[in-house]
Amino acid sequence: MVYAGVIRGKSIELETLLPYREGQPVTVSVEPVNEPPMPGTIAALLQAMREPPHLSREDVDALRRSIEEAKLPVSEPVLFDQGC
Repeated sequence: MVYAGVIRGKSIELETLLPYREGQPVTVSVEPVNEPPMPGTIAALLQAMREPPHLSREDVDALRRSIEEAKLPVSEPVLFDQGC
């Protein structure tokens, strides 16, 4: 059985009651809950790369074509006006 709880000092406060009588000896195995990484961190980026959906080569090629087609021409900035 798996139960969730929160550590409070030397005790673990369970979210639900156990189906055992008060005083029943039990064995406990404790593991930390894996919380999702903070958005924008390297850990979040790596997790997103490893999880589905995974892109096919055709998907990547279509994305690259769309990026190329959407590029605007670069104009030279005017740093100084000649007539001032």
